[in-house]
Amino acid sequence: MVNLSFADEGNADNDANWVLVTEDKDYNIKVFERWISLDKQRARERSGKMLLKCAPDDLLAILTDPNKTDIWMSNVENCYIISRKDENEFYVYTLLDAPWPVGKQDIVSKYVITRSDNKIKLNIYQQTDLVAKKKNIERLDTFSASWEIVQVAENIVSVNFTTQSTQPSKYPNWAQDPIIRKTFLNNMRKLRRHVNKG
Repeated sequence: MVNLSFADEGNADNDANWVLVTEDKDYNIKVFERWISLDKQRARERSGKMLLKCAPDDLLAILTDPNKTDIWMSNVENCYIISRKDENEFYVYTLLDAPWPVGKQDIVSKYVITRSDNKIKLNIYQQTDLVAKKKNIERLDTFSASWEIVQVAENIVSVNFTTQSTQPSKYPNWAQDPIIRKTFLNNMRKLRRHVNKG
């Protein structure tokens, strides 16, 4: 059995100012947040950490397969690969249909995979010019994310999922944050249940 405790004070890179905002002790999932300055804007970063029983490439296969996005990510209406440069770089379109008051949103992303020793990193960047904006669908063009998958034992990986957004809040933080945190945590739970079910 592998025991790995995540420090409450922050992310795997030990940067300061991370705050633990919610956790699921049964699933050993912790969610952290912080505000940073980015290109003269404030950006909200959110980081979820957990352990999974799987091989690193098995998890990567789920995260990079558009047909499996709705297995773990809430409110996905459609997801597909736009084009592929090679196995480590490709472009993805995701359409979300979130409950009121959010509504339909889409994301056009560049996925880049890098490997080093026992670590796989999947970086997700915005590429808004690849797909024209659609009427009545909000384009999420201030969003980026990364997955860091580290093998810590045989068929055990440490996962760190970090998202970043400079999108100004449409609603007060006291009203919006609990919903976003709940969705983020539930997505982590859904992924863990799917991966660990075997």
